[in-house]
Amino acid sequence: MEKLNHILIVDDVPENVQLVGSMLQRRGYRVSLAEHGEQALSLIEQDPPHLILLDISMPDMDGFDVCNRLKNDPKTRDIPIIFLTAFSDKGRVIQGFEIGAVDYVTKPFNSAELFSRIRTHLDLRFTKELVMQRNQQLQELNDQLHQASQDKDELLGIVAHDLKSPLSAIRSIAETLTNDKSLTDEEKNDLNRSVLETSERMFSLIEDLLSANALERGGMKFRMMPVDVGDILLETVHHYKNPARDKNIALHFPSTNLIFAYTDEKALIHILDNLLSNAIKYSPQGKAVYVSIEERAASGAMPDGSIRVAIKDEGQGMTEEDMSRLFGKFTRLSAKPTAGEHSTGLGLSIVKKLAESVHARVWCESVYGQGATFFLDLPRLSENQRAEFGV
Repeated sequence: MEKLNHILIVDDVPENVQLVGSMLQRRGYRVSLAEHGEQALSLIEQDPPHLILLDISMPDMDGFDVCNRLKNDPKTRDIPIIFLTAFSDKGRVIQGFEIGAVDYVTKPFNSAELFSRIRTHLDLRFTKELVMQRNQQLQELNDQLHQASQDKDELLGIVAHDLKSPLSAIRSIAETLTNDKSLTDEEKNDLNRSVLETSERMFSLIEDLLSANALERGGMKFRMMPVDVGDILLETVHHYKNPARDKNIALHFPSTNLIFAYTDEKALIHILDNLLSNAIKYSPQGKAVYVSIEERAASGAMPDGSIRVAIKDEGQGMTEEDMSRLFGKFTRLSAKPTAGEHSTGLGLSIVKKLAESVHARVWCESVYGQGATFFLDLPRLSENQRAEFGV
């Protein structure tokens, strides 16, 4: 925490200002001086002090006016103010306390008393700020614990539903295969295929849970290097040709030249796989998914330029509420997979964390009823990186 040693002295008698200022400077305080209220307010705006010694009796704007102004401003209301008052003004001190002053000292000053009061109120301010800081830390910790509790409940719900149900189905199929001797070979093949599909769904869920946990703990390591994004996209599109064909969805991706980004290859594969899988999963029968890639000029976030991937679907799109919690953990959106496909609610939160981990940016643009487009901006290779890797 910043050392509390800056004191502003406000008094219309220059001799008083100089005297007190010199005494404070000799004791190691940083001192600012003002001879009237307007000057004091200007100095406070430029360089807020940690404590103010404020004369009550000044022309034009007295100490009460200055104090009122400061206490009505959120930026300055917590600065402790000690009034400097002549003995004859002691009757007005109560008024000063009522508008927010913390103490007063009468003129002529007793230096020991003055320094004792200054030190006391600086210590009180330090303690107050320390308590506020600790309270903020406790609140943040409490929020984290609350979120962890919610995540635990969500996880138990997933285990209870998304794992228990398919396990029950697999057990039922196994019992049928074991006990029903009248099954034809075709029926057996259908049941075996169901077991395979169900186990793959469970394996996908477990992979998502493990990935989410590794990202939360910082246990996932990344290797940044030049990666041909066009080549990765081509492979990903090819991988999803059969799922797209099963739903009569046209996959559009024009061939590209070599387009290198500076990223982690495994993270990129995971991100693109998830985004393209979702585009097909949430698209109705007979629609299309469009995949594109382009090089973009330098920007504030990407000083060497970026490689932008866009994946556009013709699905239901997203509501405003969906968009506000799109990349949250365990999020269930209003849109549902159009052919009963499985969704854990973890995929997009993993995508977001992976993108942030490799200095990329991912976001979505959508109009409800008109589909959605997910964008991924990856850092382009700098000239130094091109020379280093010979790209």
